[in-house]
Amino acid sequence: MKRLAKKVLFIGWDAADWKFLSPLMEQGLMPNLSKLVEGGAKGRLATLDPPLSPTLWTSIATGKRPYKHGIHGFTEPDPSGKGIRPIYRTNRKVKAIWNILSQHDFKTHVVGWWPSHPAETINGVMISNFYQRASAALDQSWPLAKGTITPLEMSEPLAALRVHPQELTEAHILPFVPDAWKVDQRKDKRLNSIAKITADCSSLHAATTYLMDHQEWDFMAVYLDAIDHYCHGFMKYHPPRRQQIPQKDFELYKNVVNGGCRYHDLMLGRLMEMVDDETTIILISDHGFHPDHNRPDYIPNEPSGPADEHSPYGIIVMNGPGIKKDELIFGASLLDITPTLLTLFGLPVAEDMDGKVLVQALDSKVEIETIKSWENINPGRPEFNPKNEVNEVQLSQEEMEAELQQLIDLGYIKDPGPDAAKAIKQTTEENNYYLSRSYINGGEWEKGIALLEQLHEENPEIIRYAVRLANAYQATSQLKSARKTVDHIRHIFDRDSVQIDILEATLLLSERRFKKALELLKKVEVEAGNVHHLQLRIANTYLQLNRLEEAEKALRNALKSDPENVHAWQTLGITYYQMMRYEEACDALLEGIGLMYYFPTAHYYLGESLMALEKYEEATQAFDTALQLVPGFNIAREKIISLYEHYLEQPGKAIKYRRGFLNNLKGELIIVSGLPRSGTSMMMQMLEAGGLEIFTDKERGPDENNPKGYYEHEAVKNLAKDKKWIPKAKDKGVKVIAQLLKYLPMNFRYKVIFMERDLIEIVQSQQSMLVRNQKRMKTDTLPLNLLKSYEKTLKEVKDWADNQPNVEVLFVSHQDALKNPMYQAMLVNDFLGGSLFLEKMAQIVDPSLYREKTKSI
Repeated sequence: MKRLAKKVLFIGWDAADWKFLSPLMEQGLMPNLSKLVEGGAKGRLATLDPPLSPTLWTSIATGKRPYKHGIHGFTEPDPSGKGIRPIYRTNRKVKAIWNILSQHDFKTHVVGWWPSHPAETINGVMISNFYQRASAALDQSWPLAKGTITPLEMSEPLAALRVHPQELTEAHILPFVPDAWKVDQRKDKRLNSIAKITADCSSLHAATTYLMDHQEWDFMAVYLDAIDHYCHGFMKYHPPRRQQIPQKDFELYKNVVNGGCRYHDLMLGRLMEMVDDETTIILISDHGFHPDHNRPDYIPNEPSGPADEHSPYGIIVMNGPGIKKDELIFGASLLDITPTLLTLFGLPVAEDMDGKVLVQALDSKVEIETIKSWENINPGRPEFNPKNEVNEVQLSQEEMEAELQQLIDLGYIKDPGPDAAKAIKQTTEENNYYLSRSYINGGEWEKGIALLEQLHEENPEIIRYAVRLANAYQATSQLKSARKTVDHIRHIFDRDSVQIDILEATLLLSERRFKKALELLKKVEVEAGNVHHLQLRIANTYLQLNRLEEAEKALRNALKSDPENVHAWQTLGITYYQMMRYEEACDALLEGIGLMYYFPTAHYYLGESLMALEKYEEATQAFDTALQLVPGFNIAREKIISLYEHYLEQPGKAIKYRRGFLNNLKGELIIVSGLPRSGTSMMMQMLEAGGLEIFTDKERGPDENNPKGYYEHEAVKNLAKDKKWIPKAKDKGVKVIAQLLKYLPMNFRYKVIFMERDLIEIVQSQQSMLVRNQKRMKTDTLPLNLLKSYEKTLKEVKDWADNQPNVEVLFVSHQDALKNPMYQAMLVNDFLGGSLFLEKMAQIVDPSLYREKTKSI
């Protein structure tokens, strides 16, 4: 694989956001960032949930989600059992980019990554995230924490480069606060905060420039958290002034965030001066930060509450060899960074990574090579595998307390207090809460819900656990559980709440009580104005009521408030599609995809809209993208097959997609289906007697109507909304009524034994059953509307089966099975592969139970 970049300078600016950087660039106040952008490619970088810096920067460095890499929060229980400590990198379970590069003899240096303590042994210098923290006053000794730097011999020169906050003079502070002399520092400690943030940042910059100047390198990475700290401390004072901010404070501190950004531009300029034209520079942030009307008015009183100030899109700029010039990067995620770095260095991407290569930013077409995983591969230099290291290095008590206090001051954690056991319990629960969110963000709903259920059971009074659980239940159509949880929240909250009204309305939407949901959302709109995502929820309600013009208006309101609301763009695209305004649908969907590329539904509806515009090649590409993002998205696969067969006249390509579909199936189920009272229970009994394992919970036992039992499973009855049981039924016989067949997921193979019976006999049998159960009075009149409905159902089933390449159907006549059970058993046995006991199957059939024979109407 061709190496595209000779050297890479990789810079992380935590929380940098185009929304406050771009105005400064337009004013000429960030000339170095402007130069970097103008000669390269730029875009937004989608973050993950939860948006916590230690988890995000580890995902950036590994290309994997938190539930794979093992870093879940800001703190962790101390192994000594005496309390908690700041998160260590030793919890990371997978290789980072610097491990892989080191094993391939690339000279690699890493400065300040969060978390990176204790520093790892790599093919270069690593400086951990405890390097810059001043743990004592300027007139006291300031030794490096143990484990801060590898190799150890680099400690002395690098320690001397650190900047102490008390070394800064007014000349360093005035660019941030021009009227600093007005501040009474005995009461107002905010200038101290600016000094500390700036000194920490300056220490990391000094170490980086020293390594670049004194060491050979192929990969140089530096992480700066200062913009995030400037923003958390001072974005509240950023123009325009909000009503709750005192005028005096606004005038004093309104320039801090801009001053911090301009300082970063100066540091960027120095780094750019130190590299040659053969160096590729990549600058990113892990998330953004709201500088506008989306700034929250208050911070939730909970751990990680300050993350509410984060926006979902960071920045990415790429410049240098291998990178296109003047290019916009669309749909990038922070999971894409490590795969892209590997490609720049000519190394394969691991299939167990969750991101993709940002090929749109590369100036040449590359054939991306892949391997299964890097985790058990030690090419060349096995000593640079983090799994080989056992250098667990403890911070001193003073260092640990100083770092914890930093997190407390920033609002990321609560003061753990003196009770060690309580602190450990709270930290463990909090990290499990973050882990549950990570699972859900990655589509691992079952694992995320299991953690939330445990948290809610053990802490029923903590509202945020219950709210997350209720939302997860709704998203997975577990509506009874969602209703129970929402009712519990209302009970313990015991007062009116906008947030709970919104939660209730969302559940009402899932319960298809659309008018009631709309009433509640409109009430919230009157009481609380434009709450975050309120207009999007109102629009979704209008869509369900088929009030498309009103949905469009609500979505426009949502986008006016938040132009980066990717879900609003997608919903607007779907609305336009339903209104048959296909050009506008494409524009809206492309806006959403530009913000977040990993949006399979948006790609799918883009394909539908392009099909309607008869742009068949482009439609195929859109459907193919949806399929690449979600290999089980088989509706998109069917569309591609149809396009190639019927519109583009390329049947050979259609065959490829059919084969790909069949190769990706997760297993096989044997389905017994038919209309109610068509002989499905009899066929289930035959299969069981023949030796096939049956998927049944035996909840519905034998009775007068079915003396040998129903062979049903309660979970199957909720197939339209709940498919979690499907993997448990692999290779077993499952009873599914005809009306539910269309809800079977497309990622399994199905052999369907469909019982056919005279429709009049079916209806007569149903009527007799209802009479026996005392649910209907006896009558000789058959409901003709029911007969017509069943005729329609049977036609739909046959059309469905004809169009599903993963479905084989054997139609079995109920009457033939009664007349000649051995012959029908042979047909079924052949259909299922020939391993059943025929005699036992045939012996099950009892003609005496054939009680409802055709009668004339």
